[in-house]
This record gives sequence, C-alpha cells and structure tokens, in this order.
Amino acid sequence: MLFKKKNKGCMTVEQLKKMDKTTLKYVTERDPESGRESRLGDAGAVNVMGRDFTVVCLGKTVFSAPLTEVRVGELMDLSGFTASYTDSSGAHRSIVAKYTDGTVAFSRKK
Repeated sequence: MLFKKKNKGCMTVEQLKKMDKTTLKYVTERDPESGRESRLGDAGAVNVMGRDFTVVCLGKTVFSAPLTEVRVGELMDLSGFTASYTDSSGAHRSIVAKYTDGTVAFSRKK
C-alpha cells in the first residue's frame, strides 16, 4: 500500500526491544466474546529474543507474537501496557500487563 495508516499510540520495534527484561506484576487477558477478564499469570517478564515479543509468567509463556506484527501501547496511567496480535488463522489475542515498579513510561525514553 502506498499510504499505510499509522498505528497511533503503538510502540515501534526499537521501543519494544527496550522493553526486554522488564518485570511484570501480573498479566490478564480479556475474552472478546464474554468480556470476562482472566489472569494469565503473576511475577512475569517481557522477553524480546530475535524476532519475537514474548511475555513469560513464572517460567510459562503466556503471550508471544512476532515483533513486526504485535501492537503494543502503554496504558494511560503508564503503569503497564496492552499487547495484541492476530495470527494467520484469524485468532485474536489481547493482553494487559502491569509493571512491578509502577510507572515506567518506555515510549517516552529517548
């Protein structure tokens, strides 16, 4: 496409790489059909390895997506982030992760 719509509020690949080893308090996922939110795990971290953006809680991978396809944006209060990804089969996943140390604001770092 010649004029591709920019994803406002989404982090760039460089910003996502800076999130590597960020510790997380907990991670939740909202079911799009029922609207219910379920906790995926506690005591987690973000891992950016190679071409993948991965969220791990207590040694278990709870979310993983290619760096170039994942959409990540910080929460309005800067206490965490949302990440979403639609795979090739059309399955959509969206998570909310909270930082352990409160406000981090990765998207505002230089």
